[in-house]
Amino acid sequence: MAEKRVQETTQPKKRMRLTLRVKWSAAVGLTIFFTFVIFASIIYATFSNNLLAQEKTATAETTKLVTDRLSTVKKNLTIAKVVPLMTPEYYQNEGVDGASTNQNNSDPFYEDSVFNQLSRSDLSVAIYNRQKEQVFISRDTTIKFKAVTKRTQQIVQAEGRRVIVTTIPVYGRATQRLTGYVMLVNRMDSLYHATQELRWQMIILIAVAVLFSGSIGYIIVHRLLKRLNLISKTIRTIDQAPESTARIPKLSGNDEISDLAQQFNSMLDQIQQYIEQQKQFVGDVSHELRTPVAVIQGHLQLLNRWGKDDPEVLAESLAAATQEATRMNSLIEEMLQLTRAEQVELKSVHEVADVPAVIAQVVDNIQMLHPDFLVQADVELPAGITVRMNRHHLEQILIILLDNAVKYSATRKEVHLGADRGQHNIHIVVQDFGLGISAQDQQRIFNRFYRVDKARSRERGGNGLGLSIAYRLVKAYGGDLTVESVENSGSLFKVSLPLDPEIEPAENQSELDQ
Repeated sequence: MAEKRVQETTQPKKRMRLTLRVKWSAAVGLTIFFTFVIFASIIYATFSNNLLAQEKTATAETTKLVTDRLSTVKKNLTIAKVVPLMTPEYYQNEGVDGASTNQNNSDPFYEDSVFNQLSRSDLSVAIYNRQKEQVFISRDTTIKFKAVTKRTQQIVQAEGRRVIVTTIPVYGRATQRLTGYVMLVNRMDSLYHATQELRWQMIILIAVAVLFSGSIGYIIVHRLLKRLNLISKTIRTIDQAPESTARIPKLSGNDEISDLAQQFNSMLDQIQQYIEQQKQFVGDVSHELRTPVAVIQGHLQLLNRWGKDDPEVLAESLAAATQEATRMNSLIEEMLQLTRAEQVELKSVHEVADVPAVIAQVVDNIQMLHPDFLVQADVELPAGITVRMNRHHLEQILIILLDNAVKYSATRKEVHLGADRGQHNIHIVVQDFGLGISAQDQQRIFNRFYRVDKARSRERGGNGLGLSIAYRLVKAYGGDLTVESVENSGSLFKVSLPLDPEIEPAENQSELDQ
């Protein structure tokens, strides 16, 4: 029980996992939400400011209408003088001092702008005399009156809301003397109703937009994750069985996910190829090194039994062991070269090789190593012509072919090398006049470890890898290597390599015509 508790306490707690669907939907929803909030705030502020400006203007105009009407009073404002001017039933037939102010029989309540404004439920007009005593009020208000010397308008907080308060002194039109004051309070009910309705509309719109965008985002992510799940499923399959040939199926849509799937499949193919090469390498090493190791082991046992006392046996065994060790070293080096040749990818090569210069250098080196041979070079290539490949690899191909020609020559110690140029390729041929290759063997000489005559190959130091290395290098660079041979008459190896694509076609054609 104690061990169980220890295990439970040492096990890390699982972190809460949010799927990509949830993250994407939340991100889209929050983005739309904040975007709408920002724009809605701007629209709301603009709308409110415009309505507020309209209310201020309407309040100022109403105040001016009231003061213009009260300016007909010559002396101090009184109830008797103000009420007829501010009340429709009195103002209908008589004005100040009993003068008739209505010139027709229509209802003045609907025609007079002052009465129209006073009929608003959110508007309150209070009139004061010179002594600051209230003589008229259209609706009760909690705003306290303050006398002013000129028109003032301000927004104050009252009754839990903002209201517009406009105060203005009244002067008699004829005497230009102060007769009283007018205070107009606008509670702005229409503004508050409009802004409240706008707020609710924006809240509903934002909620609908967030839900809609989140749903669309969820659907889009669901479709994307469907393809990502295929990739994940393939990865899990390969993780469980590294040698599996499972690949991501072709995905719909031409986008980054499709590109990712193609690149992943290409990478898997390359890894699979490397695995196969590794297996092949290990198998070849274990097979080819078995014989030299057995030979060395046999000579060591021979030395252990009789070689200590017999100088002739000792010398013979040491010579044989040294020869086998040298061949093992050569074999391992060639096998490594073969593996590297199989891993060359043309798309990753950015080097160019000067073909005439490489041919001249290789021919000089072979001639120096084999002075008893005549190596004739017939190169019909313009100076500086190039192919897109590693210079060392081109040297290696030529050395293998020339060295092979020298090894398998018979009585006629002569090797010919020719090179010319086609419209899109460079052609190199190596010809010897030696043993030749049968038609049956010509189909297999480029296979690894294949020897036409194993006994003679061993005598000449061959491991059966040279032509295989040359063949794979040529193929890796998009070229071709073929052979034509007649037994006891010699062999002709033909190499075809594509020209450097940066060479202009017109220039190629003109040089060919020359």
